[in-house]
Amino acid sequence: MIAEMKKLVLIGHRSVRQKLFDALLKTKNVEIARTREIENTARLDHTRDVEHINLELSRIRFAFSFLKDVASKAQIRAKRTEKTEHPYIYTPLKGEALGQINRMSFDDFSLISTKEVELMANVADLEDIDRRFKEIEKEKQNIKAQRELHDLYGFLREPYSFYSDTVKTVTVIGSVPSNRSAEMKAYLDGCELSEYVLKESGSIQAFVLVAHKDAAADVLSALQGFDATRINIVSNLTPKQEEERLFCELKKLDFEYEQLLTRALVKQPLIRDLKLLYDYYMIELDALSSTDKFATTDLAFVMEAWYPKDFEDKLKETLDGVSEHLVYEFEEPKEGEIVPSLVKNSKIVEPYQDVTNLYSVPKYGVDLDPNPVMSFFYFLMFGMMIADAAYGILLALGGLILYKIKKPVPGKGRLLLVIAMGGLSTVIWGAIFGGWFGLQFDGNIMKWLHLDGVLSAIRLINPLEGNGPLILLGISFGIGFVHIVVGMLLNAINLIRKKRVLDALSEVGTWYLVFAGIIILAIGLIFLKKATWVKFLGIAIAAVGAILIPISNMRGKKGAKKIMGFFGGFGKLYDGMNILSDILSYARLFGLGLSGSVVALVVNQICQVVIGLLPAGGAFTAIGYVICVPIFIVGHVFNIAISTLGAYVHNCRLQYIEFYGKFYEGGGHMFMPYGTKTKYTYLS
Repeated sequence: MIAEMKKLVLIGHRSVRQKLFDALLKTKNVEIARTREIENTARLDHTRDVEHINLELSRIRFAFSFLKDVASKAQIRAKRTEKTEHPYIYTPLKGEALGQINRMSFDDFSLISTKEVELMANVADLEDIDRRFKEIEKEKQNIKAQRELHDLYGFLREPYSFYSDTVKTVTVIGSVPSNRSAEMKAYLDGCELSEYVLKESGSIQAFVLVAHKDAAADVLSALQGFDATRINIVSNLTPKQEEERLFCELKKLDFEYEQLLTRALVKQPLIRDLKLLYDYYMIELDALSSTDKFATTDLAFVMEAWYPKDFEDKLKETLDGVSEHLVYEFEEPKEGEIVPSLVKNSKIVEPYQDVTNLYSVPKYGVDLDPNPVMSFFYFLMFGMMIADAAYGILLALGGLILYKIKKPVPGKGRLLLVIAMGGLSTVIWGAIFGGWFGLQFDGNIMKWLHLDGVLSAIRLINPLEGNGPLILLGISFGIGFVHIVVGMLLNAINLIRKKRVLDALSEVGTWYLVFAGIIILAIGLIFLKKATWVKFLGIAIAAVGAILIPISNMRGKKGAKKIMGFFGGFGKLYDGMNILSDILSYARLFGLGLSGSVVALVVNQICQVVIGLLPAGGAFTAIGYVICVPIFIVGHVFNIAISTLGAYVHNCRLQYIEFYGKFYEGGGHMFMPYGTKTKYTYLS
């Protein structure tokens, strides 16, 4: 159900504002709204403070990402160097995961403010380490490029400084593309005033050229024509010595990198406190945003907020305990106000609220809470789309066990409960259809387990044999029809709730007459063939409903518009085609249920083929079963995964389009109490 909401209007002295925020934070039941415009008041502007907090939040998010990254880098480095002379030792820290949500009291949570300066100093250190990492990477890339260059001239035995110009000669150290080297070589061979050494290697060939100064200008010009490149390296070391020097530089950078890596890893235990600080900033941000919604004067402020009506007595007690300098009153929502929606349901229905919220939040005062009805149909359809009892047992146990292990805070992890309950539905449908890992009742395994008789007794339909597929398709359409009819009924209830009884009769009641007539006619044609009056009764009721549809369209019109309304009402009869197409959409229940059963059967047949390929009897049979175990497990795990995903997605589609399309408007604002916009901490 959607809880009834009321508005708090409060005036207080600015000195008690923070104390008020602290009190409201602990209630977790008050959403601060934007105060109406009041004469002679102003709005506060905390834009700079908000920008500062957003910057700090961004820095903490960087710290989380960076610490996760350095842990990964440390693992890779430790693995890569474990067999070297100087291995990097890294033991992963068994800390809490970044996605884990911690429960904490308000008093303990507030203590994180005392560590703010220290924690942000550590974040700044991580930022410095990240900057140095990037600098080291650039330096290493530059050194590697230089080493490749020196390696190209590794055939030189003298220092680079040896190959310099003299009084009468010019010395050139350079490289030329391999596809132009033959041309350059032919030219230099014909030049009497030059000598050269050409090292052939790869796509680029290095050379050293000594030319007489009289021919230097012509030679240098010719080299440009051959796309040759001249290098100028000032060094008293040989190329090999330069490579060794640069290798030592790389070692130094690697050593510095490891030191920085260790310096960053030491900060991993700070993740828990950083998560608390992150949420502390989130609440501060919420407080600033809320304050900007107030109407203020130099000494006072006006606050408006929404709260559940049943919380009023507790809220009054809380406000009275804040200060005597508060004046407040409670109001009913006024027409035109955007009132937040707080949906409350039983523990069974509550997990399905997340399914509805993925579509849209119910609009306060407009929508009925669809979750109690939707949850039943979601449960019903989920199991039918998987339809294997063994799969259902695994889903139910898996969902419940994961939920118990994770122990999610209230409002989180509810998808696991949806899957667990879907598993129970799957067990029921699987037993009805005889689906147990796709195994046949007359198989050896079932007989060995003495289950063939029991399972055969509870199976009502075999969807893979005889008329089973047609029966399954009929059940799918039947569920779809009931689903849509219930959706129309909810629309009628909603219209009646809004005191639009005639609209409910004209929009829904007329179609109910048509449906009733069609059902009676079908009963007469199938079960009561000799009772012709049943057929005529069905036709008469359906005809009355069909005639009332255009007649109801005349309501509220006069003169010519009344006649036009009558004929225009015949267009509404076309809605019957839309209803029929909606019912046909439920064939996906049949398709998904059948496909899952077929895949399970195929996996089992593959195992039988593998066993059949081996000689019968003795050790060969045992080997066959050993080979089939991984095939059986992988095949059925894949089928469970794909069937569960299909059941979840297509079930949502049927609820959102076929069901909600009949009565649900949505577009509401979810109730978000002050202090609940935390990411890593649940305050209690």
